This record gives sequence, C-alpha cells and structure tokens, in this order.
Amino acid sequence: MPKKKSPVKVVASLPPANPATFHIDRRADSLLAATAGNGKDDDLLTTAEVAQWLGVSPQWLETRRTNGGGPEFERLSPRVVRYRRGKVRAFLDRRSHARTTEYSHRRTAKKRRTEARLSNAT
Repeated sequence: MPKKKSPVKVVASLPPANPATFHIDRRADSLLAATAGNGKDDDLLTTAEVAQWLGVSPQWLETRRTNGGGPEFERLSPRVVRYRRGKVRAFLDRRSHARTTEYSHRRTAKKRRTEARLSNAT
C-alpha cells in the first residue's frame, strides 16, 4: 500500500531585519521611565536582565550583538557579556521620538538615497 503524502506547509518568509526600526521604538519612552532603568550608569546588567527590561528575548539581544543595532555591550571574557545601564539608557534615548514624522524620516531618507543611487546607475 503506498504511503500517503503529508500536506505541505507553506511558511511565509519574514521580512529582512531593518536595524533602523524596531518594535522597541514605540515604547522607548516608557522603557526609560521603568524602574529597571533606576540605578547607577556603571551598573553591569546581564543579557537576561536587559531583555526583561526591554521586553525582548535574550536571543534578540544576541542577534543584535552579532548584526548590530542593539545596545552597546562589554565582553568581560569569551563567554561573559554585560551591558552598562547608562549605555542601555542611551540606546533607548536614541530610539525615542517625539513625533511619528521623526521616526519615518530616517526610513524615507534612506529610501530616497537608494532611489537616487539606482537612477544614477542607469
């Protein structure tokens, strides 16, 4: 008796990560005001502590360490990474916006540069 084929699952591909925009951007101001942000700027935080503060997974921070776009970190040894509280606050300051036009301006400017480069190439 022939085997039945299992149905094929279609998985939508995820859009490429854009380091200019994160889901953290919409919450940056409230994250800065969170109690986890209270403390000395020189305090060293673990990946798990920063992930909990930012509301992201530790894997997200690990990916951002590799690909760029996350808070600055310090490697204390080959297997130990820490984040200074002040550097995480600075990261959130850079991510906060007063108006949506400020947020979309970076994306629009990048798109214009890309279009200009493409039109000059032809």
